[in-house]
Amino acid sequence: MKSYKLKIEQVDDFVPELADAFGVNFTNNFGEFSVEVPDHIGEGTIKGINFPNGIGLHIIQCEMKDDTEFYFKNNAINSLRFIYCMKGVVGHKFSSSTEETTIRRAEHLIAAARYNEDQMYIIKKQTPAIICYLELDKMKFQKQLSYDLSKIDPVHYPLFADVNALTQICNKGYYSLQISDIIDDILTNDDVGLVRTNYLGAKALECTSLMLKLYKEDSLQGGKRTTLRLSDLDNVAAAVQYIQKHISDLSTIPEIAEAVGIESYRLQDGFKRNYGVTVNDYIKDYRLKRALAMLTAEDMNVSEVVYALGLSSRSYFSKIFKEKYGISPSSLRKNPEE
Repeated sequence: MKSYKLKIEQVDDFVPELADAFGVNFTNNFGEFSVEVPDHIGEGTIKGINFPNGIGLHIIQCEMKDDTEFYFKNNAINSLRFIYCMKGVVGHKFSSSTEETTIRRAEHLIAAARYNEDQMYIIKKQTPAIICYLELDKMKFQKQLSYDLSKIDPVHYPLFADVNALTQICNKGYYSLQISDIIDDILTNDDVGLVRTNYLGAKALECTSLMLKLYKEDSLQGGKRTTLRLSDLDNVAAAVQYIQKHISDLSTIPEIAEAVGIESYRLQDGFKRNYGVTVNDYIKDYRLKRALAMLTAEDMNVSEVVYALGLSSRSYFSKIFKEKYGISPSSLRKNPEE
């Protein structure tokens, strides 16, 4: 494993320190620092920008030839980090422990070290990685607030109040689709200069706000998790496969949801987001598309199609088929009773 020890005195020291450790130069465009990963280490780009409100935004897009450790030495800055893994795998450790937390696609980690701890982030070798992390300077963030910190939500208070870094934070979870969309917007933004700087600042603040909402939802014991997560899309994809495989004896929506490991209401939200329809509407549309193929390419009769698609009413099938295609299913066959 290759290790690069970084002394971070300010949030925006990361890229300059990393460039120095790599032995290369970095660029500075309106406060956004950028360094290219040298060929002998890997490939990719690492960027970072710091804002007056104490929030720093960093994007790591790379593929390393070896396991690569970024070793953040403990310094005066007591920061809070929100790490999002968009692609690949990243490991995290505190110097006080040998245990490594693994963060994969769709997962996030909220991390803050004690005053006497270092932190390590490990990029796994030969694995393309896209990692976004927000770093909050807790002292600077407090100073820019227009109200007393004690007035914030009690759930959030421990995250920001510990400016002396007396408590370690290591909280892993799944980030929301909204956060994923924001990071995608950041990755695809091609503005330059002041326009880009303002854009990134707004997106960093928006992402922080959504993360606080997510953290509160996750912190409520026994509470209903309402926010759709990026990981839920995997369950939605599994539900689509389940529906297609079991179309002849399809169960209820709660049973489909249970089969793929997701709550019914989030399954519905996922279908609306991905396909713009409810689960029932998706099932109906899939049945009609399969029916058309069965009646034409597979040379099945209407009764066989109705049975194969798990429908109990031939008249209902004929009705919805004609509504979609403008013709009756029996008209596609020379002998409709075959």
